[in-house]
Amino acid sequence: MIEKKEFLDFVYIGAPRSGSTWLSAVLEEHPELWIPSHKEIHFFNSRLVYPFEYKYVRGLEHYRKYFETAPVKTKIGELSPFYYFDPNAGYRIYKAFPNVRIIAILRNPVDVIYSLYLLLRQRERREKTFDEEIIRNPELLELGFYHRLLTPYFDWFPRERIFIKVFDDFFVNEEASCAELFDFLGVDKHFKPQVLGARINASTEALPAKIAPIRGYLIKMLNMKPFIPVKELLHRVRVNRIQGHISRATDKHTETQKRSNLSDPTRKRLMEQFIPDMKRLEVMLDKDLSNWIDAT
Repeated sequence: MIEKKEFLDFVYIGAPRSGSTWLSAVLEEHPELWIPSHKEIHFFNSRLVYPFEYKYVRGLEHYRKYFETAPVKTKIGELSPFYYFDPNAGYRIYKAFPNVRIIAILRNPVDVIYSLYLLLRQRERREKTFDEEIIRNPELLELGFYHRLLTPYFDWFPRERIFIKVFDDFFVNEEASCAELFDFLGVDKHFKPQVLGARINASTEALPAKIAPIRGYLIKMLNMKPFIPVKELLHRVRVNRIQGHISRATDKHTETQKRSNLSDPTRKRLMEQFIPDMKRLEVMLDKDLSNWIDAT
């Protein structure tokens, strides 16, 4: 039972498709850290790019239930990669947990959006091509305006409580990056996770299964209020611990970041929209991001 009011020590806010499932495995392994098995709670979200249950209205006592089994002497956190996408989430997190630590990994925005499209196409009904999907659902592009989306967090939280890394840099030396993250969280930085080098939850450009449209309808239905108890029951009986993903992961991050089938004209056209925001992000992070632009 969690007794202290500010029980949340850290939260991963984004971006999606940037190693958050791998990161959750890393955090779960560390003996001084604890995260719930229910990844992507999205409690503070009122905005997402796919159907979800609006949980914030249930209140913080509902949120607390996700952490009831946390050991007493561990640092507690969660990962919801779309918190950064919601302009309200930053303030909601600050209001409830003003001393929490913020974690984010940022990947080339075009790669994020394309990878997310591939994932959603596998799970539910989506347009056959990426270009068609962007035309029909242009809000997906908003995921790539990192400076604008992260500004609320820099407004509310002191810089020393924000840990933001670029995907390409973070996974060049995973062991060193994990040590830096552990140090940021105030736990043993010398702990070496077994998941180092594994690639988890990678997107695929394979065509979606025929069941994808049906799965999409079920997802929407289970997030409707009358069916939420059914969804919660299914979650409890589902075997979804991260270690299951680890046992099936054999590739390396650095060995499998191959160029996707996304056409060069599409990549360049999309990247041009993000460049002004990216320039502001460079100042915010004090980081040269020209490699993202050069990838076009």
